[in-house]
Amino acid sequence: MKPTDKIYWLRVILGLIGGSLASYAGFTGPGPNAFNGVYVAIAFYLISYYLSRFGLGVTLEGSEKRKFLITGLGSFIMLFLFSWILSNTLITLA
Repeated sequence: MKPTDKIYWLRVILGLIGGSLASYAGFTGPGPNAFNGVYVAIAFYLISYYLSRFGLGVTLEGSEKRKFLITGLGSFIMLFLFSWILSNTLITLA
């Protein structure tokens, strides 16, 4: 498996988990608050960056270091939003 594939799949998994947790974070406190979900998204993306940079043992050379930031970004955002909306809908219906 290529190093960028590891980063991609890490972001896919963290996007799904983070979106599910963001819906629960949105209902904490005095009322529904979507900013908590946005904070969860930022935190999970930063976690994915540091895990890909230092935890997976992925090494990228010189000009490829930007791939730590952009690999899987679109998938992370889309899967985060999908799981956030789906779990938020399931919470409000229950």
